[in-house]
Amino acid sequence: MGLEELLNDAGGFGRFQLINLLIVFSGKIFCGWSMFQMTFAGIVPDFICERGARDDYHEFDVLPMNLTFNKCYVPLNGSDSLLDETKCSVYNYTTPYKTVMKDFDLVCGRDWIKPTLTSIQMAGLMVGCMVSGQLGDAIGRWWTNIIFVIIHCVSNIAAAFSPGWEIFAGCRFVIGVGLGGVLVVGFIQPMEFMPRKWRPVCASIPAWTIGVSMFALTAYLLQDWRNMHLLNGACGLLQIPLLFFVPESLRWLATKGRIDQAVTVIDKVARWNGRPPVPHARSTLEGVYAEQKKAQESEKRYTYMAIMRPWSTAKVTLIMCYHWFCYALSYYGISFGISDLAGNFFVNVFLLGIIDAPPQLLVLYTNIRIGRKWTALALVALAVGSAVACMTLMITGEVGKGSILITSLSLVAKTGVAIAWNVMQTWGNELYPTVIRNLGYGAANTSARVGGILAPVLIDFKTRMTESYVLIGVLLVIDLLLVLLLPDTKGIILPDSIADVKIKAPEDCGKLEQEMKSFSHTHSNTAEHSINNKNGASPEKYVYANGSLNIEDEDNSKDSAENDYEYDEDGFTTIKL
Repeated sequence: MGLEELLNDAGGFGRFQLINLLIVFSGKIFCGWSMFQMTFAGIVPDFICERGARDDYHEFDVLPMNLTFNKCYVPLNGSDSLLDETKCSVYNYTTPYKTVMKDFDLVCGRDWIKPTLTSIQMAGLMVGCMVSGQLGDAIGRWWTNIIFVIIHCVSNIAAAFSPGWEIFAGCRFVIGVGLGGVLVVGFIQPMEFMPRKWRPVCASIPAWTIGVSMFALTAYLLQDWRNMHLLNGACGLLQIPLLFFVPESLRWLATKGRIDQAVTVIDKVARWNGRPPVPHARSTLEGVYAEQKKAQESEKRYTYMAIMRPWSTAKVTLIMCYHWFCYALSYYGISFGISDLAGNFFVNVFLLGIIDAPPQLLVLYTNIRIGRKWTALALVALAVGSAVACMTLMITGEVGKGSILITSLSLVAKTGVAIAWNVMQTWGNELYPTVIRNLGYGAANTSARVGGILAPVLIDFKTRMTESYVLIGVLLVIDLLLVLLLPDTKGIILPDSIADVKIKAPEDCGKLEQEMKSFSHTHSNTAEHSINNKNGASPEKYVYANGSLNIEDEDNSKDSAENDYEYDEDGFTTIKL
């Protein structure tokens, strides 16, 4: 018996899991709201470029034609020739709402600052993901989460008082650090309390979409970037008292040997779920720790190198990092370019968030019924089709970038990417054991932030829409192929230690040799098991990708055909592609 059975005995998916999920995921609402601040703050306003009645450089009077609309020069002598122009001395903005571009005059020769600000924010996310991944495994999920929630909220409030774009850029970097930490740890903590059947719920709660929709509403009502930052930071602080009602991760406590605290937590889970205390809780937790301690005899402290050894784990890490990079580049590229698409900005942003909610609920069902792999394949295929359609329409000249059809297809492509990303959050976490799960999730998040940093630079709907969709289409086609290389994890037991992960490697002449580290049952002393060689095995029944992960599943009563698993004579599971 392991932690999966312990959680089931404490009520499975009950009131505790629901309350814990809602409290921790409330931070994701403010993350979605905060992330998209730059889509409004970065709007380039309409302006009138003016010049005084006397031009001292040319030493003659400027003709009455001494202003232009949305141009960075004023023509001289009534001509629009580049040879007869002079720079603006005054920008008179005609757009009613206040943006960073307007308040700090980031137009004309300073328009490069807009994508730079967005990239700086995404660089902060990358730092936050890297730090929180290591910190979450070192000091725990709870403390790490609350630290980054405070960083995120305080930096949002500070950004509202920025006197110039340089200070604002620094605040956006720190905001990104807070976002990165909350997004990493705020997902893992609730998932580690979920029984295996209900883990996809964590990727199906539309907290992010609610946050994006709230951003669209507040942007429409306030139309002032400073007030929006203040409100976002103040609302985010309201989550902090609620976090004291949720405990530290049970899995983290067990693998760290904090048995007394872990027993207290599982008793709390059972009590909130209306169940009596689990009598075998302590022995189960002690067994988990004993196995983890044995697995750590040769390596006392896990670092990011642990997710790159052996090749089986490295392959999962590299594929997951590409998935997240591709999704981030596509998602943020389309999202940050929403102001350059046809239609009302506020309506487009609202749709950008709200249209993700129904598919997320549908994906919850498909994740449970048909598994992670086929769900992800369908969603990525939808995104590929929409991106290719946009690319084709632009290349053939059937419609222009100002077409509502392009806007609609862009939103569909973004939705396919966003929901596939949600599937990958659950899928990727299930492939790592507890002791390195935060590291694996942090690494994937880091690669996503690299994609986010490059998104405003590589994806430009204003000047390079066709090229942007060619890039998105190519990346997503490669991603579609990589989805096929990972084993589905539908219905598996979540591994806690590295010893719970089995590795398979092919052998010459069609023979398959399996190797496995020791595995212990929590009601008995650690017992070592081995898997016999499979001679003459049918090639299509086994994972022939070198080093594919093979996760332990103790529940031999499950229908192997339904779960796409096979059991050998020792009772261990072989995952099929």
